[in-house]
Amino acid sequence: MKELQIAQSQVQLLDPGYTTDNPDLQTILTFVYEPLLRWEDGNVAPALVSSWQVSDDGLSWLLTLREHVHFHDGSPCTVEQVVQAFERLRHAGGSFGMGGVYAPYLADLELKPRNRTQLLVMSPCPTGDLVDIFAAVYVGKYQDEAQPPLGTGPYMLDDYVEGEFIKLSLASNTGDDTVYPRLAIFQIREPEARYDSLLTGRVDLATGLELLQEIPTNDDLNWRRSTNMLSVTCFLNGFEYPFCQPEARLAVNLAVDVDSIIHNVWHGLAEPATTVVSPYHFGCTAHLSPHGHNPNRAKELFGACSMPDQLILRTPLIIPDRAQQVSRLIQQQLSRIGINVIIEVEADRPKYARDVSEKRIGHMAIFDSSPLSTYRVLQEKISSERQGLWWQGVKDTEADQLIETAHRTVDARERSEVYERCLSWLHDNPHWLYLYHPTKLYAHRLEVVGVYLNHAGLVKFASI
Repeated sequence: MKELQIAQSQVQLLDPGYTTDNPDLQTILTFVYEPLLRWEDGNVAPALVSSWQVSDDGLSWLLTLREHVHFHDGSPCTVEQVVQAFERLRHAGGSFGMGGVYAPYLADLELKPRNRTQLLVMSPCPTGDLVDIFAAVYVGKYQDEAQPPLGTGPYMLDDYVEGEFIKLSLASNTGDDTVYPRLAIFQIREPEARYDSLLTGRVDLATGLELLQEIPTNDDLNWRRSTNMLSVTCFLNGFEYPFCQPEARLAVNLAVDVDSIIHNVWHGLAEPATTVVSPYHFGCTAHLSPHGHNPNRAKELFGACSMPDQLILRTPLIIPDRAQQVSRLIQQQLSRIGINVIIEVEADRPKYARDVSEKRIGHMAIFDSSPLSTYRVLQEKISSERQGLWWQGVKDTEADQLIETAHRTVDARERSEVYERCLSWLHDNPHWLYLYHPTKLYAHRLEVVGVYLNHAGLVKFASI
């Protein structure tokens, strides 16, 4: 097959200095550009950086670039472009009119080029988690404002109309016949239309098919699925009653039947969540089990708590998908144990995100957690010492101590063990109502081989 044609919900070639958790946009980004390090099932692995060394005190990192890396115009990629990438990300804006996600992590770093391929990164405080931040730094060569920057990724840009399509060709001959020499990615918003384009032969692969109202069968396509690292959750307001009480937070996790939500809303296409990250995140282990549905115990726990007359549950229309349906089921299930819930719907998604960041969530708010970094999730959403953008007021001394210990642990194995203890603690002492991790469904024609969706939701090729 000379050209692989892909249908997804969105097509946009982002500036590599702008970050996003949208898997459609990340897929395109990783075809054209490379990060310093890449994610591989919760761990970082070499990418543009072939090796890295951290000092014993955790204050300095020596990054070494791969030899003979070139941009798509043939010019060499050097440490100078890496420094520029750090600076662009340091000053990048964020989505929904909020600040850049990585600015706080990069603000105090000092960058010292050692030679053409080595960069010394110095931090004022020790942390082994800087590798997570390096995985967010994509490098491009900037030409002029009218042209996208050049990349060093496996594919180069041939043609592009934002919101319609992007066409890419292989940047160099890999010598592997299973690698697709050309890609054409089309924006097709509706899942039904993506599926139809696959049936009619317009495309070879379509993603996001879990959003179909009914999942087809017997259509001579290869259907595949991948559990996603995204966590769909319900933030709980830890600033006031009832969820400033740990018993109430545990109670709501026992009161809500997550399996029923997965069955009725997603036709089984999700996995119950057990803690604040997915099983594919760094430091998370498979031994954690969902809380399960125990309404009698939930009612007993709520009965011992100070409770308002009613709970306010806020929900957006979109992001996460089908949030209103999930909210209605939570409302119904809590009503069965005598908890009155009022649902407030916010149609303006950017405003909803700002409201959540400013702690205007009622008592509960449907939201999602998308960072691939365990470090970021705990830093931005759990630590009451840091009180990050998405922290919702729960003060947990044990969690705070474990988070800080992990941050300051340089050895990866030891750091993973501390995170495991922290995530297990957060399972037993939940800060949120843990819901589920979506299953991403995709399909392709039978002749397509070597293509898969990873746990971050990105289209990947086995040979690249």
